[in-house]
Amino acid sequence: MPRRGGAFLAGAAIGRRRAGSGSSSSDDGGRRRPVAKAAVAGAIIGGRRGGRRNSGSGSDSDRDDEGPQTYCMREKLLLNIGDDFNINKMSRRRGRGKPAYIANNKVMRVRETFQLQNLSRDTLYQIQERKARVRDSMAIEDHHGDKVAEIKKRAIGIVRENFVVKIRGETDWQIHGSILEHNFTVSEHGREIIKVHKAYIAPIAEHYYIDISEGVDTGLALCVVVALESMSED
Repeated sequence: MPRRGGAFLAGAAIGRRRAGSGSSSSDDGGRRRPVAKAAVAGAIIGGRRGGRRNSGSGSDSDRDDEGPQTYCMREKLLLNIGDDFNINKMSRRRGRGKPAYIANNKVMRVRETFQLQNLSRDTLYQIQERKARVRDSMAIEDHHGDKVAEIKKRAIGIVRENFVVKIRGETDWQIHGSILEHNFTVSEHGREIIKVHKAYIAPIAEHYYIDISEGVDTGLALCVVVALESMSED
């Protein structure tokens, strides 16, 4: 009897083990678990692949956002009073551009006003200039009319570097190169932040190009370049 009792207990234990293992692999719950694990694994793999697809398609539009941004500017923009002009952000990969800002030139009483606007026609910066005034300096204002930058001609200086750009009364931007030839750079604390040139994949007649480094106020940089070109014509 002891042996039979022990055998009976052992058999019951084995039966319970088999029943347990069978329930995990043969009943509905057991079949669901492997399927659920496979579904989760498939979702993770699909998500990774989907993420790669999204980043790949997004990289077509974001790729030009890496590094300096290039804008196309019409020459002698401040002389085109009464005309609006789109400033295009160029794509280095495609060689084309799309509107990013609007240049609005208009006459107000005794002043000529250049306004840099976004595509919603909100004024970001403006340059106001008295017609009868000798242009030895030019101020750039924000949309409230507060001065944020001033450009002055040096009383004595060499032809290629005769301007001083003061930003918000604190920082100086240094100009190097030929403004008349649209071939110059602007630096801050020894770092090049703006490059003006005419070299591009598909150049446009009577236009030049402005490369603006990351972290620089784009609207202010564009206005500084426009003002420099205008003052160099005097």
